[in-house]
Amino acid sequence: MANTTLSSPLRGRCPAPFFDQSKFGFGGSVEGRFCAPIPQLGDGLSCCLPCPASDYLYPEDFKRWYRAAEALNLAGLVCMVFLLASFIALPAEQTRRHYLSYCLVIAAIFLALGFVIPFGARPEQCFDEITPHDMYSDLTCAFSGAFIIAGGMSIAVWIFIRALSMHLQICWDAMPGKRFFYWAQGLGWTVAAGFFTATITVTGVSYRFGDVCHVNAAHSRADFWGPLLAIAGAATVLQLGTFAYCIKVYLQSMWSDDNTETQSSMGLPSYTNSVKTRSPRAIYRRVRKVVYLQWRGITIVVFILVDVIFFSVVFIWLNSISAHASEDIELAMPFLFCLVSNPIDHEKCTPLAERLFVNKQTVIAVLMMLSLAGLQTFILLVRASMFTGWIDLVKCKLGNKREFVSLDAHKYAVGPHQFELTQVTPSVAAYPEIPQSAVTSPTTPKEKEDFDPYRRSITDTPDYFDREAAREYTTPNLSFSTPRRPSQAATGTDWDPRSTHARGGLGFHPPLPHEEEYREDNKI
Repeated sequence: MANTTLSSPLRGRCPAPFFDQSKFGFGGSVEGRFCAPIPQLGDGLSCCLPCPASDYLYPEDFKRWYRAAEALNLAGLVCMVFLLASFIALPAEQTRRHYLSYCLVIAAIFLALGFVIPFGARPEQCFDEITPHDMYSDLTCAFSGAFIIAGGMSIAVWIFIRALSMHLQICWDAMPGKRFFYWAQGLGWTVAAGFFTATITVTGVSYRFGDVCHVNAAHSRADFWGPLLAIAGAATVLQLGTFAYCIKVYLQSMWSDDNTETQSSMGLPSYTNSVKTRSPRAIYRRVRKVVYLQWRGITIVVFILVDVIFFSVVFIWLNSISAHASEDIELAMPFLFCLVSNPIDHEKCTPLAERLFVNKQTVIAVLMMLSLAGLQTFILLVRASMFTGWIDLVKCKLGNKREFVSLDAHKYAVGPHQFELTQVTPSVAAYPEIPQSAVTSPTTPKEKEDFDPYRRSITDTPDYFDREAAREYTTPNLSFSTPRRPSQAATGTDWDPRSTHARGGLGFHPPLPHEEEYREDNKI
């Protein structure tokens, strides 16, 4: 819309490149117009910058920067989808997945979609010559802004929950369980959905700079930026408290001379569940182990908190400058006179514009940090085992996975018949103590007559079995593998001390007559 001729009737009494606000309606984002009253040219005259205003506030290369930011978000989206698919398809030991990682990846996908949608759609930013589109006049703007609000708020909420989980594990030695999981899922998504609904309905989104729709300035501090900074600030306090505790434990372990655990009365180390009763060295070892296992999560929390706090502060600053730009018209006069003097080559006035608004470097930094959130999450959550897991999964699906075969197996592969188990006849079922592999089935009538199930055939026994093991089994005299009848143990008349190597003589005497009668009378 900015290519309107310099002699357009829509300019009215405003000099080029400005337009008269009274010539336009109320469609699009009226609050997004850059207009200011010019009493020197007439009473009630308000002149507006052409849309998009970022073309007049920043140089031409600014477009390449936000295009690069959108491309980075596309790469981050691909990485996030890969992570999410790996969490779902691959085993847990290869991905080390966790529900906090799931939720953070989903939130990063929402944020990346807010930049990827306009990257593919290439929407028209302006509703008319001075008015940018909002979510009611452009569908691409509605989806782009909705995903950015949902992604930004969800990332802040789940970073806070992750910081809280690590704080409980490191500082209080409390492992979050199922109750923490349910509370985290309920409060996490509910808080994000509540602030998303309030922001999208009360404040709204529109094109402010670039192809991406951002939160409007009106009511944004109470609906979006204030809660976002509050959640990020609480996560920062938790993280700083965790760092302070780690430093305290480290210093105590250095100054402590207690190198051993508390000894019990039996000389064994005694351990308790109370953190206060442990020695400084034991607490340090526990904290060091937890930090070593959670270093990825700690780094993610730090990086995302820096991003969230930085772009929140910048946007609040930008909203404040935009709201007060029209109030101090004298401060903006050098920039306005420069545009009137150079209506076509307006890049000469960008240094004056950056003094009034947020400079180009700061805006580019915000876009880049938002774009790198997905890539940072991917770098810190990805593992080399995920790639090997996908390779194994593809090989298994394509049928190329082969079993391991020893290189020395061919030395013993003399014939498949030598490794086959012989069949067992139905008569062997009556002798369960005989292994089926030790018996061959008779095939001829002569073999059936001479068949003995207690004898193992050695004619078909392979050479690598010991032939001596195929001899008949003779039960020893002193074998106790089978039970004896009670009568044999109860009667002592047939007992011979030599059969059990017992000593005779003084230790043995024949039964007395009355004892023999007693046994006969009480025999069962």
